[in-house]
Amino acid sequence: MNKFKLKEFNDEHVVYLYQPEGRGEWGEIIYVFADNEAKIIKRAEEASDWYANKAILKVEQCVRKNNLPIKCIQAWY
Repeated sequence: MNKFKLKEFNDEHVVYLYQPEGRGEWGEIIYVFADNEAKIIKRAEEASDWYANKAILKVEQCVRKNNLPIKCIQAWY
């Protein structure tokens, strides 16, 4: 599970905080509209590559579907 919180949103980019399993320090993901992709600015303290990649994909998905700002929990089973 990843938790997300909006940190910054403007015409150039959107920045989200993400936290895997609700533990540790939050990480940051930026989506730059001109680049049309998201990337990690700061990896969350408890994040493996798997959690970080899932968070990136969720942010990209929400931006591309114009579902902003997102405030959600990303769960998988």
